[in-house]
Amino acid sequence: TYTLPATQTYAIGSVGLGANVMVAVTESVNNTSLVFKNVGGYLKIKLYGDAIVRSVEISGNNGEIIAGDATLIANFDKVPEVVMDEDYGENLITLDCGSGVKLSNDANNPTEFWFVVPSTTFEDGITIKVTDNEGGTFVKSTSNKIVVERNKIQPMAAIKAEFEAIAKPANNEIWY
Repeated sequence: TYTLPATQTYAIGSVGLGANVMVAVTESVNNTSLVFKNVGGYLKIKLYGDAIVRSVEISGNNGEIIAGDATLIANFDKVPEVVMDEDYGENLITLDCGSGVKLSNDANNPTEFWFVVPSTTFEDGITIKVTDNEGGTFVKSTSNKIVVERNKIQPMAAIKAEFEAIAKPANNEIWY
């Protein structure tokens, strides 16, 4: 058993530390050669715009379980399997960007945000929620079927992130 992380850490051009789980199994107890195989697949979200991103969340529009408690099944000479626990799984993964990631303004060279997810078919697409360093949010949904396969990258088309500003009081006002 293993808990697939519901919060992953941003890394430039790759998955964050601790998000990419691997398993290995030998043919027999006498065999000491371990060949590790990735358990999850990769969803690559590409954003551009004028913002500093604090976090990016993804969720399936059909409630797909993509994090939380799971059983990992590793058999010799076979592809590892992940069976998500429907009772203790989660349908949301948050990518924590720490103090923030400055987005590229170039649609042809967007900033990439990588997520590790179990092999999943998002039947009704996904929803992406991005929070900037000001607390503003940007939400984008797709209804297209998205298939994430083990050990493969599923890139998404670049999206311009346009944030809703958070209402703030002027310097000489107090809101209550």
